[in-house]
Amino acid sequence: MATPQELNALTSHRYNENPNLEDERLRKHRIEYEVTLRTILSRLPPGRTGLKILDIGGGTGPYSFALAALGHSVTLVDISPGLLALARERAASLPPTARPARILEGDATSLSSVLPADERGTFDAVLLLGPLYHIMSAELREQAIREAWAMVRPPAGREEDDEGGGTLFCAWVSRWAHYRDVATRDPGRLAKKGEFYAKHAQDGDYVRLDENGQPCHAMNHEVPANMPVILKRVTGEEDVKMVGTEGLLAGNLDKLVNELQGEEFEAWVEKCLEVGTDEHGWMLSDHIVGVVSKTARNL
Repeated sequence: MATPQELNALTSHRYNENPNLEDERLRKHRIEYEVTLRTILSRLPPGRTGLKILDIGGGTGPYSFALAALGHSVTLVDISPGLLALARERAASLPPTARPARILEGDATSLSSVLPADERGTFDAVLLLGPLYHIMSAELREQAIREAWAMVRPPAGREEDDEGGGTLFCAWVSRWAHYRDVATRDPGRLAKKGEFYAKHAQDGDYVRLDENGQPCHAMNHEVPANMPVILKRVTGEEDVKMVGTEGLLAGNLDKLVNELQGEEFEAWVEKCLEVGTDEHGWMLSDHIVGVVSKTARNL
């Protein structure tokens, strides 16, 4: 059995070999991208530019570039050299004001090896939108959240300054997302792989094997109800908001919607935001983002 570290390395290798995978996925799932980006923008101080933003596990940087283009100072970090090479190639074709300030190789579970100690607690927003999908250990997933949370700026702490602390955006893949995918691609698999799915129901781990029976890719799928519990426990904050990025269009129901343009597409983005931020509706989604801001209790 491969260790979590070995599985992480295999996933990095997979993205190195196929660096366009995530970009292509987001192009096919525009609703997920739009809802996620609007969720981030809605929690940034209105009218402010030059905010310091850290995008951990940001891949080729779809969110990094969007935020940089709005005038923010973005640091993009990813474990895959192949993904970062694409990000640097894209950055080279853009003016400095429209690209990340820094593009760095690093591990979400060990940010201290990437960023200097004096940058801890200095970021207005920290994105952890991909790593938890592929870290194959509950302990290491929580370590990644702790590392990200440590980078978030605390509130000023002065009565005359009512500016709150920075915000962490933390994403998971729902455990139920995998079953929806199996139902649309290979519904007989659930019965054929009964032992595998009995284990998956317990830990959410999915390890893909190659033609030789060796692991080549790994993902973890979390139970939605566990997500806010984990985020509250790790951050020490009680006010955690959950957003389902596909709204009611999970399970590839967004296929035709993603082909729409203009007002027709916008109507679906708004509906998915409405459902995805509903007290219970967020649990319907395949990809779910937890949002938590640092308060005075963390000073």
